[in-house]
Amino acid sequence: MSHTNPWSNPSTVGATEAAKMAAFLEENARLPDQSQVNAMLRDVLAPAPGERLLEIGCGSGALCRLMVPSIVPGGHMTGLDISPDMVALARRYAADTGTADSIAFDTGLAETLPYANASFDGAFAARLMLHVNQPDVVLREMMRVARPGGRIVLMDWDWETVAVDHPDRELTRRLMHWRADHHGGNNWSGRQLWGRMAAAGLQDLTVTPVVAVAHDEHSSLTQSLWRAAEVSREGGALTPDEHDAWTSELKVRIAAGRFFASIVYFIVRGCRSQWV
Repeated sequence: MSHTNPWSNPSTVGATEAAKMAAFLEENARLPDQSQVNAMLRDVLAPAPGERLLEIGCGSGALCRLMVPSIVPGGHMTGLDISPDMVALARRYAADTGTADSIAFDTGLAETLPYANASFDGAFAARLMLHVNQPDVVLREMMRVARPGGRIVLMDWDWETVAVDHPDRELTRRLMHWRADHHGGNNWSGRQLWGRMAAAGLQDLTVTPVVAVAHDEHSSLTQSLWRAAEVSREGGALTPDEHDAWTSELKVRIAAGRFFASIVYFIVRGCRSQWV
């Protein structure tokens, strides 16, 4: 797996790069496929008025802001991120959208959360577990800060569920497998969330698979496919000619209205025991 991915620790980049990453997150959250996944995450978490909720790895705070209308009046959202620059940007986005009074953003480590036991009614992490080195430690910390009976929700994609309609099956498989194994963290994280949460002792587990579909370039998944081809070429899995042929075919299909790709996100919800 790649160890140079800034998404694994955005505190390692400077303020300028952090601002670019935050802007990317904001733009991504507005794309149709990500809006679909984020809305389902909110529905699975089921935030309610008056609740105290925590997001781990909040980035630019887009998901924190999404939850605010469901927890007012009386509720409060907390977002935590490892990057001080990202936290400052999240505060700015919240101020610009009029949600700052309902959200606090903190800098800290997911492995050692700076909160007391049973501080929150629910805690969630989206697209985070695939990037952290100790996901089980992070999950235990989320459980610690949730009240007895509180909800824990995790969401990650599973890159090897990507389906792309392309005539060159061998090349597509080679590209996708290299991307899954060598770039962007643990790309099997989505399929592992259920077992991880069951092993941690969470109760009443449910899993909600969300299939995000792309038909054009206005999709987070389509942008990820261009990047997958690029990093596969850089990593030596594809020759430059193979890269160009693969991407050109998809662009032809997009122009002709024949492009299809999909990926599965897994949202797993569990409850902390009432008796701990």
